[in-house]
Amino acid sequence: MTSALEPALATSLVPSFSKLTGIYNENLPHHSARFQLLVDKFVSTYGAQPSFIVRAPGRVNIIGEHIDYCGFPVFPMAIVPDFLIAVRATDKHRIQLANTSSKYAAREFSCMPGTRVTIDNAEHDWSNYFKCGFKGAIEAIGCSEPRGMQCLMDGSVPSSAGLSSSSAFVCCAVLATMKVNGKLLSKRDVVATAVASERYIGTNGGGMDQTTSIMSQSQSAVFIEFDPVLQITPVKFPTTSLPIAFVIANTLVVSDKA
Repeated sequence: MTSALEPALATSLVPSFSKLTGIYNENLPHHSARFQLLVDKFVSTYGAQPSFIVRAPGRVNIIGEHIDYCGFPVFPMAIVPDFLIAVRATDKHRIQLANTSSKYAAREFSCMPGTRVTIDNAEHDWSNYFKCGFKGAIEAIGCSEPRGMQCLMDGSVPSSAGLSSSSAFVCCAVLATMKVNGKLLSKRDVVATAVASERYIGTNGGGMDQTTSIMSQSQSAVFIEFDPVLQITPVKFPTTSLPIAFVIANTLVVSDKA
């Protein structure tokens, strides 16, 4: 069953939820425990509760690999593994970044008015993905005096496995920056901002990963067309006697970007 995505859906805001049942359909105890661990780690790191948590899922492609940046349509779907950022706004002109994984050392950078956020592509550091999302977001919303932020990241998307963990990270950074600075854009504009942001770290993608992460619907794949304009068609999975299952096999061969 297919249906073209109504323009109102593309121009609507990314939804907010107060309960995990609005996000996950199963394994709620597992997800609840993970979110609580993230909050607890945030408190132990920064000494205060986070104000909110942003989330963006990874994706797996079904048909149309590496053709989105040539303008051809693709057929991916979002997956349950996701990227989370717990966030608290501050009055300091500093962006503080930490990660639940000890693999990634804490980082921080200035966001003083007039300060240019620099991203060194030659240095493959994990914080570059937040920096590019931050930089792209403040440019998109026209923010000349961005607020400081304390951020704690956690990802369940296997890194370097071709499931778009980096794009999910950037989408989260864009959403977090926009929310902290009081300006939320439509889903379509969030996607466009995230795509443009990744170019600051040298990724000239076509938009499949970000579109899937931001615009996918539950229990559906999504047919994405880019030419002449972005069009999204959710493809709902049919009802079967046994539930449809997709097997994503991880070869454990990594392609590290940072």
